[in-house]
Amino acid sequence: MLQALLIGHLGADAESKSTNGNEFITFRIANTDKWSDEAGQVHEQTTWVDCVMNGKPKVFDYLKKGQLVYVAGSISLRVYSSAKERCMKAGITINVRQVELLGGKSDDIPSLLFTEDGKEQVRVGKYFFSPAAIDEAGKAKSRILCSRSGERFVQAIDGWITRESVQSE
Repeated sequence: MLQALLIGHLGADAESKSTNGNEFITFRIANTDKWSDEAGQVHEQTTWVDCVMNGKPKVFDYLKKGQLVYVAGSISLRVYSSAKERCMKAGITINVRQVELLGGKSDDIPSLLFTEDGKEQVRVGKYFFSPAAIDEAGKAKSRILCSRSGERFVQAIDGWITRESVQSE
């Protein structure tokens, strides 16, 4: 089995799909290498890799265009005919077993949020995670958090933090 470890940026948001009752996600990552030749001319080459992962991992909501990710999995090569360029081409596919967020826009979610009543500060860790809130019975609970500017966020039971979605009426 061929194994690959890759780091690249997502070219588009990940998509959730299902076939025969089996759920999976797909996304594409790219890496651009830049170099200068002896004449000083700058060259660049972008390599795209298709990624497929079984199930729908919790990190799915964070797999957005431009996000830097690390993926690990088995690699396969496919050959196909390009009607546009009228030639045969090859592509790489990774059957992802592990995906990790490596970075993102620093302003997506502030690093410090507050409970709605303002009594508790919540430090948001890397990848928009903070330990889950615990209720009086000792069970994890979801809650609404606010930024200093009044933006609202939701902390899920598992600790992941996302922007509060606005419901249209």
